[in-house]
Amino acid sequence: MIFISRKLKGDSPLRQWTDSVGERLEARSLLAFAAVPFTAPADADWWFFYSSRAVTFAGEVPDGTKLAAIGGGTAATLLTAGRRVDFCGDGHPERVAEDFLAVAEGRRVFFPRARQSRLSVQSALTDRLTVLDAVCYDNRPAPPREPIEARTYIFTSPLNVAAYLDHFALSPGARVLAIGPSTGGELERRGIPCTWPAESSEAGLVELLERPAP
Repeated sequence: MIFISRKLKGDSPLRQWTDSVGERLEARSLLAFAAVPFTAPADADWWFFYSSRAVTFAGEVPDGTKLAAIGGGTAATLLTAGRRVDFCGDGHPERVAEDFLAVAEGRRVFFPRARQSRLSVQSALTDRLTVLDAVCYDNRPAPPREPIEARTYIFTSPLNVAAYLDHFALSPGARVLAIGPSTGGELERRGIPCTWPAESSEAGLVELLERPAP
């Protein structure tokens, strides 16, 4: 069984792959979410989204504002919501910050984010553009009531890692994947070997799953 710490859409590449190979999949978030009241700036040149959840909770974007996504999954959520994407990173915060700077240096950029966000991109750009910041949703650990027995665990955020590993151990011999380097870094900090895809996306995870475990 493969466990991933997020809910998946019906057209999820990961769900399609597990169905095709006959692998059981359990997909559920280990976090609880709630909207947080905030005031959006009216004069930002860009809105930068760290996650699909931020797109959901941020509300309406002023006309004429450019939109940026940290990775492909967040960009897809923007497009599904009928919005355009003016910049899409690859999900790796250091590279995203560098690439985003090429189009937004000196601009006013609003980061609607989770309360527990690590501020990975905006912290790297504080001296090169004007950072406008607001918490638009809360994200708290919601650990399962009992251990999840899986052959492969896929964690999708550092907070999801904490929500599980602060309470339970992984199945012996299980393979562990991370959606990207921030999540992978949290797993490695806890002494858990893991791998993550070159691009933080479900398609990237499928590519890893198709390879033999190291």
